[in-house]
Amino acid sequence: MAKLKLLFLFVAIVTAFAANAQTIDYDAWKNASQTTPYNVTSLMVNPTGTGNTGWSRNSADAAAGYNKHNSEFASSVYDNTGIESWYWNPVKSADLIWQDVKGLLPGTYRVTAFAVAQIYNNSSRKGQLGKGAYLFAGGERVAITSNKWQKLTLTATVDDKQTLRIGICGDETNENDWVSIAQVKLECIGFSGIANIKPLVLDERYDVSVARESGLYNVNLHATFSSDQLTPFCVPFQMSADEVKKYFSEVYSVIGARENGNTYILTKTASSVIKAGTPYLVRAKKDGRQTITLTAVPITPLNSAQPLLTTVGTMKVIGTYRCHEAVSSAYVLSDDGKTMVKASEPVRVKGYSFYGMK
Repeated sequence: MAKLKLLFLFVAIVTAFAANAQTIDYDAWKNASQTTPYNVTSLMVNPTGTGNTGWSRNSADAAAGYNKHNSEFASSVYDNTGIESWYWNPVKSADLIWQDVKGLLPGTYRVTAFAVAQIYNNSSRKGQLGKGAYLFAGGERVAITSNKWQKLTLTATVDDKQTLRIGICGDETNENDWVSIAQVKLECIGFSGIANIKPLVLDERYDVSVARESGLYNVNLHATFSSDQLTPFCVPFQMSADEVKKYFSEVYSVIGARENGNTYILTKTASSVIKAGTPYLVRAKKDGRQTITLTAVPITPLNSAQPLLTTVGTMKVIGTYRCHEAVSSAYVLSDDGKTMVKASEPVRVKGYSFYGMK
């Protein structure tokens, strides 16, 4: 009973995560250009600056208000809430407000944001724009030239570390003790190529999932298949029709389950492709342990080691990307390739597979 409660708790957590997961169109991302940019702003936390999260600031002195509607910055260009940083004295040669955006493909990115800088804690120059403040992205920056909100744009590159820092900085001449950023937009305008894609090795025997990354990878999946029997198959990546034909003679998507005593009879339909996080029954072209090799494939879902896939009839079909022990009430596929049988004791489930729960 304790194991069952833990399983349901785990499923609830993962389901909540999946509801917030982002869908990425990697084909559009790879084909991004100046004229057809791919918007990845959703990879940022609070890019609008309308909440109190997502951004770091240089000092505890930046405490006049993390997020505030500033009438001092109002203009006809933009007048809204922003992430602000206020200091007793101007901070020089440092990042003032920033966010590290992770999970980006290597390439060129366009950053657009509203920014403002102002001298405030100086009675003789209060409200004026000071020199030395910039909107920056990576190693690139553009000067803030107004004491009112202004829209600024710059381009920056992302390398194989897949991270881009965006924010406001001050140089050695910075005179501004109050700065703010809002309404950030991040777009890829050029993918730098397959050569920068990292390899990712997946194995059905691992107890701990290594499929905890999101992005584009060259994948090698080590798994055991049968050419005589159908095998449960669930993976965190997609396979095209050509890739499916290379490794499998039959592929079926699980679409239903009819309860029959202590068993479930699966309903399936033939499929020419394999989608990420979807339960399939597959018959391989050859027996035994082998390696499925894929180039530049997106890994999904994000950071989800064991997603709740779907409910068919009264059975929940649970995909697993890691080898682990399932509770004794789990349903596992029998040798006939169509019946899910209730286990009488805890069973070892291979990774990149699926099982059932009532």
